[in-house]
Amino acid sequence: MADEDIHKKRLKFIEDQVLNPNSPISVDGLLDGVCALLTDLDHPAIKRSNKNVDSFLSRYGRVTKDVVTNRMKASDFSIVKVIGRGAFGEVQLVRHINSKRVYAMKLLSKFEMIKRSDSAFYWEEREIMANTSSEWLVQLHNAFQDDKYLYMVMDYMPGGDLVNLMSNYDIPEKWAMFYCAEVVLALDAIHSMGFVHRWVLTALSLNRSKVEHSVYNFITAAIMLSA
Repeated sequence: MADEDIHKKRLKFIEDQVLNPNSPISVDGLLDGVCALLTDLDHPAIKRSNKNVDSFLSRYGRVTKDVVTNRMKASDFSIVKVIGRGAFGEVQLVRHINSKRVYAMKLLSKFEMIKRSDSAFYWEEREIMANTSSEWLVQLHNAFQDDKYLYMVMDYMPGGDLVNLMSNYDIPEKWAMFYCAEVVLALDAIHSMGFVHRWVLTALSLNRSKVEHSVYNFITAAIMLSA
């Protein structure tokens, strides 16, 4: 193989990795890394201990701030109301300011995620919702972060969860069979992606409407079946 062909092949490999949204060195991953590095280095004690840090910050500081300003952020959404709270944060009903579309936005506290890292499965949750094509799983539209929170912008399910449905209706057997069938389909979709759910609750089951076409979010307690 000619040297030029080898070089093109190597460049193609790098290009594929950067353009692959699931790659650790995707465009978003690289931007996250650079922004995090600049934030960590911009500390008086670190700058005093190494003169090269100031030079690095001077070179990349402005463009990094421009990147942060232009990437999606929480201020791109207006909060309608809080629709849920959990161990790691809360879920807000939000409206995108430009498109006017309504979403559910989950805020996960970085402090709580680090403190309870043994029970926090943010990456698994994000992986499932970002890559699923199943109608039985909630879709992830955007994910971003700031100094305090991780954000996930998801489909809003206006029908509420099965806990509320069961409290408002005397569930007949026909309904129970219908919802159980959809739970099985949702779990099968997760299993087919290489994940297993270990904590199935009616509170994690979300509905598009009050009675029909339920879509289930079994993401918050998902772990990898294999590496």
